[in-house]
Amino acid sequence: MPNATFALTLGLAGCASAIAMPDTPPSPTASLSVATDADVAFARGRGPAALDELLVKYDHMHDGAARDALALSIDKVAAQRYATVSRLYWYTDLARAEAAAATQHKPILALRMLGNLDEDLSCANSRFFRASLYANKDLSAYMKQNFVLYWSSERAVPKVTIDFGDGRRIEGTTTGNSAHYILDEKGAVLDVIPGLYAPRAFRAELAASLAHAREVAAAPAHERGAKIIGYHQARLADLRKRASQLNVFAMRGSRVSAEDALSQAQNATISKGYVEVPQLRKITQAELTSIDDDEVSTWAMFANQLWPATPTKADKATEYERVVYRQEFWLAMTGAVFDEQSIALIGRIAGTANTDERNRMIARFARNALADSALNQLRLRVQIHELLAKGSTDFATINDAIYASVFHTPKSDPWLGLRGVDFSGLPNDGATMPAATAQR
Repeated sequence: MPNATFALTLGLAGCASAIAMPDTPPSPTASLSVATDADVAFARGRGPAALDELLVKYDHMHDGAARDALALSIDKVAAQRYATVSRLYWYTDLARAEAAAATQHKPILALRMLGNLDEDLSCANSRFFRASLYANKDLSAYMKQNFVLYWSSERAVPKVTIDFGDGRRIEGTTTGNSAHYILDEKGAVLDVIPGLYAPRAFRAELAASLAHAREVAAAPAHERGAKIIGYHQARLADLRKRASQLNVFAMRGSRVSAEDALSQAQNATISKGYVEVPQLRKITQAELTSIDDDEVSTWAMFANQLWPATPTKADKATEYERVVYRQEFWLAMTGAVFDEQSIALIGRIAGTANTDERNRMIARFARNALADSALNQLRLRVQIHELLAKGSTDFATINDAIYASVFHTPKSDPWLGLRGVDFSGLPNDGATMPAATAQR
């Protein structure tokens, strides 16, 4: 995303000089709706109020280059790509987020991810969050009303560029995972929601975590630890019961070989795997295991049982129809998974001119998001409740354990399982470390 200049004038009385740094006179270019990175920093210092004012300005502008430039500025002030759709302000400084949480008496919803949320090439799951969760009109309003939002980066996201040598390029990211942590106003971990969930499932899990956070906050200090442990023990027992009822442990994807770290990391998710696994197979020449379409559809059906929605015609389809007319079934289900605002943003980002192709792509994403919801809940969330039931609320400790044991991308592996073990014909396997201490 361009870093040059940003249109930040607020267009409101008395605000033209507000975007300059406090100890610096307003830039003479401010009246021309051009601002510097320093102006962006000052606007972020003003917090959500500055974002709201910019959004008012944006909403009253006609489509065109000036409005597009302002949208990029808004992304920077919000610290999130496509913030004109989500309308969410994200803190990137934990101390400021904690201060806001203490003032507003709200828990913190802390996104942990690879890369940066305000860049196109952040990790795949964070891109999915922006398009399907944060863009959801009702869900973004719920997040804004009930949480202070904060994100931080686990590490830089691995990027892949395929250069065809004639000007054509494909750029993307690979591997890594994301999670939403629910923290109290002092940064203690109360709950963790791993990976991608469909909007209605994410809303339900946020509501449960919010109720838990409020119960902990209202309890005497000496009882809070026991309440946290009790909550996770109860949720763990419930999820184990549901997993048994749905026969989750018979699913092939639940038994990925522990010998293949890269496959383990990819099978911790479905939507992301659909994007990354085909490319990873070509790049690494690894024999990656993956979850097939039949199993993905089964996981998606599990999600409908875990988080029932108002039945649609597609919901009422027979098992025969679901199998024989799978594409048509998920096309019919798309509107029950994503709202119109999210569907519009997904289509805009995808950029394909073929309407039928775009609709089928969104339908596959809807199915995969539902499948991820159930897989995350019945496999990854079980591991997380086991971890939190032990009583630790320290973010660094819990985060390290989740990335190592749940997401299978430990900090001890600088290559995230992407560096091969066989002879490649390239010096040092083509790997470069920034320091002279490069090791396998």
